[in-house]
Amino acid sequence: YHCLKNRQYMEIMINREMIRRREMSYDECMEKSMSPVQKDVFIIVDEWWKKYGCSPTLRQIADVRGKTGIGNTKDIVDRLVKLGVVKRVAGRRSIRPVYINFRDIE
Repeated sequence: YHCLKNRQYMEIMINREMIRRREMSYDECMEKSMSPVQKDVFIIVDEWWKKYGCSPTLRQIADVRGKTGIGNTKDIVDRLVKLGVVKRVAGRRSIRPVYINFRDIE
């Protein structure tokens, strides 16, 4: 995209990731095409937030699923992030459904 400024053309790069998108609601998240396992993990994360008001760890998600390793659980959470139904900050305990806003948490 080019615009004219001070009689010179300047190129403006638009990073699509920087454009703020409207967050999905719970119902919109549940309508996304998820495998049964992905849906289970999404529900675990959602219910954990409702019960404890914080993010579950990968280990806690795996424990609720009855699994001993966290590798597969991490892969599932990564796919949920790509689907846009959960958000996460790498290296932190921050897995949350997209419709939960930190400003709304008391």
